[in-house]
Amino acid sequence: MAGDFVEKVISLNDSIYNLTNKYDRIVEIMESLGFDGITNPKTVNTVGRIMSLKTGAKLKKIELETIISEFEKHGFTVKE
Repeated sequence: MAGDFVEKVISLNDSIYNLTNKYDRIVEIMESLGFDGITNPKTVNTVGRIMSLKTGAKLKKIELETIISEFEKHGFTVKE
């Protein structure tokens, strides 16, 4: 039904903690991109609270275009 559609919007500046708590699938997507610590709840609850998706990408040397493209493939709208 048309009313069942929920737009999934994320920002590259959102904390990884907030993103993973808002959308369950984000953990799976981020792991596939190379964010290897994302499956560890302790890491997400500590470092993830202060690290944004953009900062994490820089730390892991993952191109932002790659991240944006992958999230868009999974139905997300990505804001910078």
